[in-house]
Amino acid sequence: MKYIFLLVLVLYGAGCQSVSEPELAVNELETRPGFSETETELIFDVLSYYPNNVQFSIALIDSAGEQYYGALRSSDTLRTIENRGQLFEIGSITKVFTSSLLAYEVVENGLNPDESVRGALNFDLKDSVDVTYKQLSNHTSGLPRVPGGFLWNIIFHSDNPYQNITYEKLREYLSEDLEMDAEPGTEHSYSNLGAGLLGVALEQKTGKTYEEFLDERIFSPLDMSRTFLNRSQFGDYLVTGIHHRGGEAENWDLASLVAAGGIYSTAEDMVKFAKAQLDTTHVVYSYQKQSIYTVDDTLEMALGWHIIQRNTGEKIYWHNGGTGGYRSSIAMNPENGTAVIVLSNISAGHSRAPNIDRLSFDLLRLEDKLKPADQ
Repeated sequence: MKYIFLLVLVLYGAGCQSVSEPELAVNELETRPGFSETETELIFDVLSYYPNNVQFSIALIDSAGEQYYGALRSSDTLRTIENRGQLFEIGSITKVFTSSLLAYEVVENGLNPDESVRGALNFDLKDSVDVTYKQLSNHTSGLPRVPGGFLWNIIFHSDNPYQNITYEKLREYLSEDLEMDAEPGTEHSYSNLGAGLLGVALEQKTGKTYEEFLDERIFSPLDMSRTFLNRSQFGDYLVTGIHHRGGEAENWDLASLVAAGGIYSTAEDMVKFAKAQLDTTHVVYSYQKQSIYTVDDTLEMALGWHIIQRNTGEKIYWHNGGTGGYRSSIAMNPENGTAVIVLSNISAGHSRAPNIDRLSFDLLRLEDKLKPADQ
């Protein structure tokens, strides 16, 4: 499973630096309805390694409905809190939403996912590069992970690395300076640039802004009333991000690549999205979850989703997200109708940030009542 452990699906977090381990925390976490002692202990084991002011907002979905658990490390003590309605950056989980918009266009408006995006864009890609909607969605476009000309800008402005990639600069880069990593459709290589371009192509195809399209197709129909792109709408609900050294992190502005990671949401709203994805009668989301590319024996791709093959034969749909001050993960087992959402305000650059992903998998195994599988 090298792709799960080596492929860090983050937008491009600040580089990890040597940071001393926090003091051993006092455990005052409470067992809440729907969360067993074992699950509560898993939460403690992960949260205890992060600095003060880091919190988790966790949701479980199973046959009994949904349950929530909030946990905070403060003054070296872990406490249970109520934060299901608080906002976190969800980072690259945004890509699943962007692919949902593509699925709507395919199912309801007849868009061919194998069609080139050239017909939608109001500019040409350098050297007449031809990529399809599906390739942008499943990371087989051959586009680099980030715009090459902006790599140093991203590194030296890691607190908010994408803010200067305006639409005009993106168009100039794609038209004049683009250098492909691979021939489109020939290999799987994770690309924030590709996901961002998918959002741009959908905007120009439909004549709607990305925000308008999200609200029309997903946010309003699912009553996701506290999921936003614009921080001016947040009020006092935003949880402050924590960078890998323990201080407050700056929120990221994705500019023209907003479709790759610009959504803020809550555990409550993410439950609404996950339940829609789990609904086997929903034509659009059922279409979105179809496997369309095989990476290896353990990993396939759907539109926006990574499909992990458990050694039990079950398939887990997963995506994570990470920015300079947040790390998130969503894992679903459609066969069992179960899902786990973990939102946190710890930087993707923290050395133990991948433990957020593992926590979502471990909680899902317990919800599915399975013996641990080799992830």
